[in-house]
Amino acid sequence: GPSSSSSSSCVDRRKSKVWNFYRKLGDAYVECTICRKQLSFHNSTTTMREHLVRKHHIKDAFFSSSSSSSSLSHLREDQAPENDLGPQESLKRSRQLPPEGSFYHPLESRWEVVVELLAEMIFKDLQPLSVVRDKGFGLLLGFLEPGFHLPSAQKLREVLRGRYQAARKELESYLRGAGGEAAAALSLEPWSCRRRSYVCTALHFIDGDWRRVRCLLETRGVGEQGAWGAGEQLQAALQAFGLPAEAVFCVVEGDAAEEEEEMEMKKEEEEEAGRGGWRRLPCAAGVLQRCV
Repeated sequence: GPSSSSSSSCVDRRKSKVWNFYRKLGDAYVECTICRKQLSFHNSTTTMREHLVRKHHIKDAFFSSSSSSSSLSHLREDQAPENDLGPQESLKRSRQLPPEGSFYHPLESRWEVVVELLAEMIFKDLQPLSVVRDKGFGLLLGFLEPGFHLPSAQKLREVLRGRYQAARKELESYLRGAGGEAAAALSLEPWSCRRRSYVCTALHFIDGDWRRVRCLLETRGVGEQGAWGAGEQLQAALQAFGLPAEAVFCVVEGDAAEEEEEMEMKKEEEEEAGRGGWRRLPCAAGVLQRCV
């Protein structure tokens, strides 16, 4: 009867691989799991397919598991987007359903999305690049994304460099907009990892909305061109973001080893001149720790 036909059609639609990229929001809307865009749903996946093709360049690539590699290559090369097909052909393709034993090939664009998410996990959670070689991580990702090929560490480095360049440009734009704010202070913050010592140069100021702002300008290895704050290095860090030296009124130094502090005290006059007249202040937390 009509009701059984309607329910069968609904079941068939939910079998469509299009639903791998969407989730339902009630009965009238669906949400793309890639870009979070919400679309109206009227018991048809045509609009959903068109969104995947147009916005994410994702095509349906259903094929039988018994197909040869040559026929698979032919299918991927000759398959055209639904936009390029006529109305009848587009409608026919939208009604095609995968056979029971079909295999869904991981699409390149989806692979790139997962790689971007992996890179985001690495820099947000401070994970090492070697996480892609961890067996347990590979098993988890293989369960969530069957057939997914983990990217190499070199690929992740490239993605992270791209993210860094984008974040740097955003910071440059923000600092240019905040150029008229009150005077700022520089801080030199030492830290170590795997027996190597580093120092970060950060800029601190209060913005127009009375919010405390901290911007990391650079990180250097100790011993690299005066990593403890030579005037030329600090001025170069400011100039890299288009900031004048006059915007800084003091330099706060992190807690260093006693020997390094003694050397700094001996060269205080030289460094005072090298900092363009900036005042030198010790880190309050480091001083308090020594008092305990």
